[in-house]
Amino acid sequence: MNQRLKTISKTRKTWKNATRNVKVSPLRYFFPTSVQDIKEIIIDAEAKDLRVRAVGSGHSFSEVAKGRDYLLNMKHLDKIEKIDPAKLKEKYRKTSTGDRYYAKTEAGITIRDLNKKLDKIGLALLNMGAVNYQTVSGALSTATHGTGINMPAFPDMVQSLYLVTHQGKLLQIEPTDGITDPTKFQSQHGEELVQDDEIFYSAVVSLGAMGIIYAITFDVVPEFWIKESRKMIDWKELKGQLESGDFIENVVKKHDYVSFRVNPYLVKGKHLASVVVQDKLPGKPKLSINARFKNLRAEILGNIPLVPWLTIWYLNLRPTAIPGSINSFLKGTKDKEFIGRSHKTLFQSGPNIRRHGISSEFSFPVDGKLIAEIIEVIIKQADDNRKVGKLYQSSHVPCRFVMSSKAFMSTSYNRPTAYIDLPLLQRTIGDFEILERYQDLIIENEGVPHWGKINNRLYGRIDITQKNFPMLKKWQEVRSKLDPKGTFISAFMEKAELV
Repeated sequence: MNQRLKTISKTRKTWKNATRNVKVSPLRYFFPTSVQDIKEIIIDAEAKDLRVRAVGSGHSFSEVAKGRDYLLNMKHLDKIEKIDPAKLKEKYRKTSTGDRYYAKTEAGITIRDLNKKLDKIGLALLNMGAVNYQTVSGALSTATHGTGINMPAFPDMVQSLYLVTHQGKLLQIEPTDGITDPTKFQSQHGEELVQDDEIFYSAVVSLGAMGIIYAITFDVVPEFWIKESRKMIDWKELKGQLESGDFIENVVKKHDYVSFRVNPYLVKGKHLASVVVQDKLPGKPKLSINARFKNLRAEILGNIPLVPWLTIWYLNLRPTAIPGSINSFLKGTKDKEFIGRSHKTLFQSGPNIRRHGISSEFSFPVDGKLIAEIIEVIIKQADDNRKVGKLYQSSHVPCRFVMSSKAFMSTSYNRPTAYIDLPLLQRTIGDFEILERYQDLIIENEGVPHWGKINNRLYGRIDITQKNFPMLKKWQEVRSKLDPKGTFISAFMEKAELV
C-alpha cells in the first residue's frame, strides 16, 4: 500500500450507521478526497483480493452498506458544479418553458448541503425523500423515493453516473440517448463515456455492487416554493375514499405531493389519520407570518436530543400510553398553512428521527382498495401484538405515492407505486420483533421491501426478489460485467442471494 493510501485511512476503526443497529470494523477505513484516491484504493484492494464498499451518512437501517475489508467514507467528496450546456445534445439544452439545468455533484455531499448550494444559484431538486441528511450516493443506491405520483424518485432525476469499477476504471454512464454529445465529450479524470440503457438502468440503483460512485449529474429546476396543508380525518372516512377511488383520482393525482399517516390504534373509537397535501406555487409568494413557520412545537421538540430518550423511557414504562401519544403527535403536526422553499417543505423529519427511528417499508401498486386492505392488515397485526404480547408499535403508519421508475432495481420499477412505511422508535420494547412480524405479513401480501430499511426477511429468499424485479437477471449480468472479481459484493447481497 502506498503512502498516500496509508495517510487517508485508519485501522481499528468501527463504523456504525446512524441508528447504531449496524456496525463493522473494516481492515481499513478510508477518507478519499479525489477520484484518483478511489481508483488507487480499488486497485490496491483487487491486488489483495479484498472487497471495497462505500458508506455515506449511515441512514440505511439495513446492512446494505456494510463492508468488512476496505470501507470508504465519502464525506470529503462534496463539491457541485453546473453542467456546461455546450457539451450537451441540442435537445437537452431547453424545455418548452426555457433553459434546462443540470448539476454534477460529488458522491459524498448530503442532500441538505446540496440543497443549500443549489439555493445559492437559484436551483432546486424537483423531489427528495422525507429526510435530508443522506448522501446523494446513498439515497441513489437504495432507490430513495419521496412522494408525488407525478414526481420522479431519486434515481429518475439522474442523467449521468460517474462510477469507478474494476481495475479503477472510471465510467460516465448514461442512457443510450444520454444528455452528453459524444462528439463534444472531453474526459476530465480519464473517464470513458458509456451510453447504454441496460448498463445505466442497472447501475443507477446498484446497492453499491457495481463500483464506487464518484459523482452524479442530476436534472435540477429553477428554485420554487411549495404550499403545504394538513388535515385530520377519521381513518374510516379515508378508507372509504381509497376504496371508491376518489382519494387516488381527486387527491393523489391532482396535487403535486401527497401522503397520509394513520394511527394503527383506536383512540376513543377512532383511528386518527392525517392527510398532507403539498403543491408547487408559481413564482416567489408573499408570506404571512403564520405561513413562514411549520408547527413550531413539533419542530422544536423534534430537535431536542433529550426528548426521544425520555419518550422511549416513558413509553417502555407505560406502553398503554402509545396510542394516545400517536394521536397527540398527529394533531401536533397540524398546520393551517405552511409555505416554504421546496426542500424545506419536502423535509419531514428532524435529527432525533435519524438517531432513534427505524422502519420497514414496502411498495405496492397504486390501487386504493389494495392500499386500504393493507392498512387494515397492519391495524389487525398491531392489535394482535398488543393483545397477545403487550407490544406496541410506537409510531403512525405513513403512505406515500411515486411515479413509475425506469431503474431496474427500484421498488417502483415500471409502475406508479404506493409506499407503506412502518416506523417506530428503536429501543422501545419489541422493536425489531415487531418489524419482523410485519415483514412476514406484508411480504405474504405482495409487498416489496425497501432496500434501505429493515429487510432481513429477504435473507435466503431470492424467490421474493425474482418475483418482484423482472429485470433482475439483466441487472446481475451487468453487475458481473462491471465487477468480474466480485470486489464490490457485500455480505447483504450474499445473504439476500443477489449474487
